[in-house]
Amino acid sequence: MGIRERHESLEARLFEACHKAGRAREDVVLVAVSKRHPASAIDEAVGLGLTEFGENYVQEAVDKFPRPGANLHFIGHLQRNKIRKVLGIASLVHGVGSLSVLEAVDRISGEEGLSARFLIQLHLTGEPTKTGFAADELSVALEACRGLRHAKFCGFMAMAPLDENLDAARETFARAREIATRSRTDFPQATLLSMGMSHDLEAAILEGATHVRVGTALFGEREAP
Repeated sequence: MGIRERHESLEARLFEACHKAGRAREDVVLVAVSKRHPASAIDEAVGLGLTEFGENYVQEAVDKFPRPGANLHFIGHLQRNKIRKVLGIASLVHGVGSLSVLEAVDRISGEEGLSARFLIQLHLTGEPTKTGFAADELSVALEACRGLRHAKFCGFMAMAPLDENLDAARETFARAREIATRSRTDFPQATLLSMGMSHDLEAAILEGATHVRVGTALFGEREAP
């Protein structure tokens, strides 16, 4: 099965998930996760009408972007020493997961004359392998967002537990939705909610995801690192 066939199958899943959630398909952005796939796969997907692509690794992203017809979403763990490279090519940064990175994103945006758009990464599963702000740390991050001069806080990103349990995934996504909803009282512009991947996108859409990050279901198995 090629990218065209996978895309058709994926679109059917997205349409059905949106229908069950009482939402329009246009309300959910498909971020095609192209990490460890060749640039030619991105070009093929662009030819099918896709415009939003996700990369996890800075050097790989720099090698592939900018790219005609393709907007980069940086969805990986963002390190301070790589921020400048990422901000120059990314339309949206999904994974701002620490106060030091948040502050550096704002500072470097000013230095580079950019209005970088970013999401705060939530850490709601307690897993040590994940990064981000836990629920009890979030007030500090949001307070920092009040003082931003250059970068734009656009919403939140969340990841489900690694065990791929769909009930646990939906519970995590529901917590993220509640956090996002509460935050809009003070941050009405923070409307984006990035959550859900190939195996749990239906649960994410039911809980209000505006962006789903899908790789394998679209591009197939990844090349070995």
